[in-house]
Amino acid sequence: MKRRSILLIALTALVVVTGVAMVAYRMGSKHSRSELTALQEEMDRLLAAEKDAAIVKRVSQQMEDIAYQQKAISDQQRDRAEEQSVLATRNAARAEMESRAAREAESKANAAADVAERERANAERQQEIALEQRDEANHAKNVADTLNRRTQARSLAASSLVRREANDPEVADLLAYASWYFLKNNRGNTYYSETFKSLTEATDGIPRYKFKENSSVNAIAQVPGSPGECVAVTNYGEVEWLRASGTSGDIRITSQSLLFNSAYDFRDVTVQGGKIFALSHDGPLCELDFKGKMTAVALPDDDYFKLIPSGDRLLVAARRSLGWYAGGALSGRVSLDKPLSTVVDRNGIICLFYADGSYAEMDAAGRITEKAPLLDEVVTAAFYDKSSGCLLLGVKDGTVYPVNKYNRVIETLAAHKSRCMSITMLDPVIITGGYDKKAFIWSMDNLMFESGLNFQGELEAESVGKRVVNSKEIPTEWLVPVDYTFDGWTLSVCSDADGKSVWIGTSSGYVSLLNSSADDMAQQLNRKIKRNLTQQEWTRYVGVSIPYMTFK
Repeated sequence: MKRRSILLIALTALVVVTGVAMVAYRMGSKHSRSELTALQEEMDRLLAAEKDAAIVKRVSQQMEDIAYQQKAISDQQRDRAEEQSVLATRNAARAEMESRAAREAESKANAAADVAERERANAERQQEIALEQRDEANHAKNVADTLNRRTQARSLAASSLVRREANDPEVADLLAYASWYFLKNNRGNTYYSETFKSLTEATDGIPRYKFKENSSVNAIAQVPGSPGECVAVTNYGEVEWLRASGTSGDIRITSQSLLFNSAYDFRDVTVQGGKIFALSHDGPLCELDFKGKMTAVALPDDDYFKLIPSGDRLLVAARRSLGWYAGGALSGRVSLDKPLSTVVDRNGIICLFYADGSYAEMDAAGRITEKAPLLDEVVTAAFYDKSSGCLLLGVKDGTVYPVNKYNRVIETLAAHKSRCMSITMLDPVIITGGYDKKAFIWSMDNLMFESGLNFQGELEAESVGKRVVNSKEIPTEWLVPVDYTFDGWTLSVCSDADGKSVWIGTSSGYVSLLNSSADDMAQQLNRKIKRNLTQQEWTRYVGVSIPYMTFK
């Protein structure tokens, strides 16, 4: 039993040990497997780490190789940089030298540029001087040519008059036209006396009419709207209607006597509304038609001398009185306290010039207002030109003064050597007559005014300054006026209705008709001449300095 118990105990112990061993085995096996797994995992990890380490090593090796390569490259680049640094230093030195050289070159270039600029400026100035000298030379040549042609024109005019005296009218006509042509186209004075006279002789001359009684032709009036007609009155009581007729170059003046009464001493005449009004020295005022029918209106005692048309009335002027004539009667008579020398209608204002040199104005209502004298001299003749607005005043010593609308004397025309008796104007030509037996013709467009304005400009200017002279301007030629000498005092001058001719009456009983337009006569002459100067005639009269030209 005891054995059995021991056996049982032993068996139990064996079972227990076996169980324990199995448990332990199981536990050890499980632990081994766990450790194995852990080891396997560790092995795997280590293998992976080894692989990674191998990779890292390889990469590190590669990086090391790369680093060595980069170091080699860096060493090469450092060497190259050192070389480049040395080269840069050399280049910097060279650049500095080149920069210095460039600055020196720039300085030299700037200096050269300055020299070039100065030389260019000098060249331009030399060019300007050359151009100025060329212009001056051209101007001098133009002046010389102009003066040469003007001088030649005067020579041709004299030659024309000589050839006409030699009974060679054809050549005389050609020379007269050439004289005008050279003056006209070279700003010369076509009213140069000999040129104008040669044109006059080449066209109509100066036709004239002689009153039968050798009486003084004291006044002439144009017939409005009838060119070539006028009415003339004398101190011997004659009233004649004169008419110019005929072809160019053969103009004749015929007359029709409308009144002849030696008891009358006519001093003025005017034509108005188809009627002729003739004023006698001590009256009466005669009203006539063109058939000779006459009505005489007695006037108060006075020294009558002037008739001035004003609308439908006539101002009858005596030395000491003024009155209005209309409808066959004199009315509104105004007595004066001092004698008049002359009167004129200035655009509706009656200008009264007294013998003592004083001056007054009278309006349409007859009111007289004393004014400051327009001149410091005694005015003996006056004329107002409506078209230009110019008032012309002639004085005792023969001087004529054009006055503009501002009462400014714009020029002094030294005309007659004695009293100026009559003035008229065919704009811009002024014609005057006086006691020195002369008639003067002034072309105001040829006058050189100090202001530089032309005649019309002077008439419009209230005041003018000193002219700024243009040295390159060839001035218009201004010479003495045309003068004609007659066989008696030139007591009356009157423009014709044609606007270009003037009637001139003298104390010896002659009435002459004179064309006062140089251009009009030149046009007539151009139509008249049939040929040009031959080359031989040109060389003889004109010369070789002016190229040959034709006029037809």
